[in-house]
Amino acid sequence: MDLLKKGILTLLVIVFITSCEENDFIPTENYTGTGLTEITFSSLSSSVEADENGLKDGTYITVKPLAIGVSSYEVDFGAGTSPITISGASGTTVSYDYSNDFETANYTITVTAKSDKGLSDVVLTDNITVNHSINTVSSSPDSPIILNGNVFSVFSDGTQNDGTLNGYTNTISGSNLEAGTAEYNEVEVGDLKNKVIQYSRLQGTNKASITFSTPIIIADVFGTNASADYLHVDLHSIYEVGVDKVKITLGGKTFEQTLTNNVWTGLDLDFASEGITQIDAITFELGAGATASNEATLNVDNIYLYRAPLSVPEFTFDEVASDYDVTFENASELATSYSWDFGDGSGSSTDENPTYSYANDGLEKMYMVTLTTTNSLNKPTSISKEVTVGGPSGPLNPEILWGHFDGSSSEVYGDWKIANTPGSSNPFSGSSDGSCTNYDGVDTGSKSRGAKWSSSNSADDADGTADSGDTRYAYQAVIVSPNTDYIFEYEYAIKTGGAETNSVVASILNGHYSDSDVALASNSLVEHIGTEAKGKFADNSCSGGTTVKLKFRSNSVGEVAIFIYAYTNKDAFVDNVKMYPAD
Repeated sequence: MDLLKKGILTLLVIVFITSCEENDFIPTENYTGTGLTEITFSSLSSSVEADENGLKDGTYITVKPLAIGVSSYEVDFGAGTSPITISGASGTTVSYDYSNDFETANYTITVTAKSDKGLSDVVLTDNITVNHSINTVSSSPDSPIILNGNVFSVFSDGTQNDGTLNGYTNTISGSNLEAGTAEYNEVEVGDLKNKVIQYSRLQGTNKASITFSTPIIIADVFGTNASADYLHVDLHSIYEVGVDKVKITLGGKTFEQTLTNNVWTGLDLDFASEGITQIDAITFELGAGATASNEATLNVDNIYLYRAPLSVPEFTFDEVASDYDVTFENASELATSYSWDFGDGSGSSTDENPTYSYANDGLEKMYMVTLTTTNSLNKPTSISKEVTVGGPSGPLNPEILWGHFDGSSSEVYGDWKIANTPGSSNPFSGSSDGSCTNYDGVDTGSKSRGAKWSSSNSADDADGTADSGDTRYAYQAVIVSPNTDYIFEYEYAIKTGGAETNSVVASILNGHYSDSDVALASNSLVEHIGTEAKGKFADNSCSGGTTVKLKFRSNSVGEVAIFIYAYTNKDAFVDNVKMYPAD
């Protein structure tokens, strides 16, 4: 800063005028003295200069007196120190470095001009205002590399990424960075304009403090029962204008940190080991036995609370439902230990990839398995998943009752019956004109029994839809494995010579039904309308039949139904109805 000088300039000029009559008086010179009767003290100037170290901070003042008849000057800089005596030679100056304890201070400089020839002293004064300017820091610390979500910032611009500073998501609210008696200043450093705090004049009892309107509870920094682990702070000072050791007080504890000249030092405090549970303020001051030079500036950056990243538990397991021995494979991240609870009340393990044998009671059961992992600080995180064991091996292979239609009419019809099917017991007519292929797929070359729809049993509405009043519906409820692929297979045959619209309709219904009207109106999982009319199964050397295979996926409860009817004015036949897993 510039020096603002208010000077009182006293100029004493003594002019001697001698009058004499022309040609009557010839002046003579006194060769025994100086020829002066008084000191002529013409001016006194003061200016701001750079000190011996080349530092120009506004406090180094140079005084230059100008007088005649002077052998020496006595200069009192008004700072409570002893006056300084300098020679009275032309161009003589004297300098003084005022204290940096104050940003602004007023002083009166008093200069006494002295003569060794017996002349009286002459005094000039100069009132000055000294403005001390802090030397700003020219470097900043490295950006933190800890993950954003694990940081609560008190003062930090954040992490550096692709030439920019990304601010932290979490910041401490209600913080006052300017508390304390030290001078606070905030500067921007470098191309990224990283903000850095400067606490100056840490001499003597001056302190810098950061206070919080609401105390920081360490155990709940990241939410209820989600504690912080450490406090980080970066410190820096230049010895010539700063301090070499700093004392930090927080949470009832005091720490001393020795600084390296002009090098940023990172300090991390472990809350658990130090027993710190709450922070009301963070205070910086001169360390014990430390040296405070010049402006005694401490530079501070990246003040934040953080936690060690938590582990991320994850696991997979073999999903063979019928297997009572389950192998678990760990897929966790940042985990240092593993604790398994297999959910049956007794099973546990600390292995990374355990295999556990559940009790084999022949029943299907579900267990809630929990994996708990810890991070580097032994903090736990858990995940739970449902594991089903026992039950049948693989998907259910349902039995279709009388799918071959080889029994007597009384045996066959009952299992296929649904309400609103005409006739007391028969959803279709029994027939000796069944398929030439057995239920196991062997071609015998001769017909067997099958199911028959005559023209009187078929759907006969004018629009082609089935009529529950006339149409006979073959229906059978089936239990299968949920969400599993199955094949629905059957054979059908239609006598030739009928209408082109003659057909056999077969579908898998999405559920169980007790009424044919409701079943007919429901949405099926799969449906086929067979229109091939090649004669009865046994016609043309047993080539009259058509085999149909339909793939479908069962519903989430495993309850499906087979639904078959005919729309034909000629006899139609069905045989060898099957359902089995697709794989």
